[in-house]
Amino acid sequence: MSLHGLFSPRTIAVIGASTAPGSVGNDVARNLVQSDFSGEVHLVNPKTDTLLGQVCYPSIDAISGPIDLAIIIVPAKIVPAVLREAGERMVRAAVIISSGFKESGPEGAVLESEIAAIAEEFRISVLGPNCLGFINPGAYLNASFASTIPANGSIAFFSQSGALTSAFLDLSKGRLGFSLFASIGNKAVTDERALLEHLFKDERTKTIGMYTENLSDASRLIALGRQNLREKRPKPVVALKSGTTPAGTKASSSHTGAVAGGDAAYDALFRQAGMFRAESFEELMDLLLVLDQNPVPVGKRVAIVTNAGGLGVLATDAAVDSGLELAKLGRETVKALQEALPPAANTHNPIDVLGDALADRYAKALRIVASDESVDLLLVILTPQTMTESERTAVEIAKIRKAHPKLPIVTVFSGAALVHAGQLALRKAGIPNLLYPESAAKMLGKLAAFGEWQRTLRDEKPGEYGRDIDRARRVLSDAEARGQLQLGEQSAMEFLSAYHFPFLKTRLVTNRDEAANFAHELGAPIALKIASPDIIHKSDAGGVLLGVRPEEVDVAYEHLLATVQANVPDARIEGVMAVEMAKAGGREVLLGLKREPGLGTLVVVGLGGIHVETFKDIAMRFAPLLPSDIDAMLEELKSLPLLIGSRGEAGIDLGQLKEYIARLSQVAIDFPEIAELDINPILAFPDGDAFRVLDSRLRIAKRQ
Repeated sequence: MSLHGLFSPRTIAVIGASTAPGSVGNDVARNLVQSDFSGEVHLVNPKTDTLLGQVCYPSIDAISGPIDLAIIIVPAKIVPAVLREAGERMVRAAVIISSGFKESGPEGAVLESEIAAIAEEFRISVLGPNCLGFINPGAYLNASFASTIPANGSIAFFSQSGALTSAFLDLSKGRLGFSLFASIGNKAVTDERALLEHLFKDERTKTIGMYTENLSDASRLIALGRQNLREKRPKPVVALKSGTTPAGTKASSSHTGAVAGGDAAYDALFRQAGMFRAESFEELMDLLLVLDQNPVPVGKRVAIVTNAGGLGVLATDAAVDSGLELAKLGRETVKALQEALPPAANTHNPIDVLGDALADRYAKALRIVASDESVDLLLVILTPQTMTESERTAVEIAKIRKAHPKLPIVTVFSGAALVHAGQLALRKAGIPNLLYPESAAKMLGKLAAFGEWQRTLRDEKPGEYGRDIDRARRVLSDAEARGQLQLGEQSAMEFLSAYHFPFLKTRLVTNRDEAANFAHELGAPIALKIASPDIIHKSDAGGVLLGVRPEEVDVAYEHLLATVQANVPDARIEGVMAVEMAKAGGREVLLGLKREPGLGTLVVVGLGGIHVETFKDIAMRFAPLLPSDIDAMLEELKSLPLLIGSRGEAGIDLGQLKEYIARLSQVAIDFPEIAELDINPILAFPDGDAFRVLDSRLRIAKRQ
């Protein structure tokens, strides 16, 4: 459903307009009636005939003419009835400010479900319930109980928290301008994805910010974000996400589950979707300011001009840490700087114009640096000395902005009262100013990253590989029929074999004679591993013996069982896996799946073996994976040099590893009921044909 009628109505009915000053119903009505909103506002309250100098109607049916938007502020228990009346009256948008829904318990959740059903029946776009409302500054429309309308601008901001919305509104006053300011509350109908779809098409919006506590359907959000990046003028999105998913690691029964998921899942989501995740409330505001008031750079080479050497060094360190490069100034640029600046000035990047620099010295340096073709971004730092001209310097910076409109500029007028006039001049000129060089450099790094995302986004599809999906389905169906949600190694091996994962020669044996026969058939030492769905860490339970010679198998088998039974007496023992010994010299890699409730399934890759949970060197993305997702995952691993090869050692076949990661992504799409799948390790070699899975397990989610 289109949200245009919700946020740009011509006629509004406030149902529950109150006569009590200071009440929500009174504040909302007052905000609308006493504003410069050019549309019609109708107040509904059956207990009074007039309110705020206007006629007050007993019901929405008593209002003649069409109504675009209903703002509902009545007790929760009658909200469904009121919304139905609005639907029958052909109202196509509603803001439900009332609280008392799913946030209050089971009864409220039932009411909220009724709201969603009515909205679907009558095709009503609904914001809320339990929300602050929204503000459309360009239309002078304050459809909320916030006390002020922010400045008109090109930032759209929406928040799941009403209180945070109020705080952000106050803190941003004078710094940011908004195309839309909305509180989304419980998201019964209109969620973050619906708002993003609307705002990506909104011509007045350039930059989008949001605060969220929980999201759903990661794959659709990722697809939407990537679609935005492909547009000619994509819009940066900054998200502040609090809390973690409720599943956590307590429900995990594998290495993958123990190290993946939770809040890290949201990091993966935002990266795949091409959205920024703010680390703090302060960073949210700084990033929106810098992204909104700058063009997207063509590269990541930054020039720093400062009157304080120390702050220049801090900015340099932060810039490099943020993925930027110091621009290497051309010979002509350096020569021009040497002629324009005092002998003691540093004419190599970062450019130090010295503490006694007046506005004219800044102007000369900035004109020279901004004209250098090697400069993609510009950071200007000013600290207050007795002779510093902050306001005049700000005016000179504004001239540079006009002369070089495609050059992103961020300033650091670091101070308070002594540079306040300059800060105001920068604000008037639409040039973002931050107080600290580290923050400014970090924000420029994000700005450069957004440009890089655009340039490197490829038109690609998930890889396609052969599989026997019917065979895999039979394995899971048989397990569920037995009431078995946790599949042991034998069943997991059979399932993964349907996706062409390679295994060592393996046999599940239930007595020592079967184990001995397997060893004699191979004619080589074997490994013995306990087969139990209750034992995750086989080595810790004493459940692994390696290099057992055929003549030693009888004794080793009995010893293994006795050790495990002594260490884990309550574990269910299905037998022992007799396995051929793996080829020496491989790299141990972890592969896995972890389902995040409501979001989707994560594909995980990382350092494998017994140290998985110690080092936690992993990377994750939501399925389905594109080839670029797989590349990005591997690049995030600290252990990547070990996989590539170092100090004369050959690296593994990365192409083969990427194929198995892609195959896991296909597993996640084919079988979303898989809660966890753990391959630890897959032994990787320079020869892709030599790869082998050494251990695996799988857990199916319990049906609701």
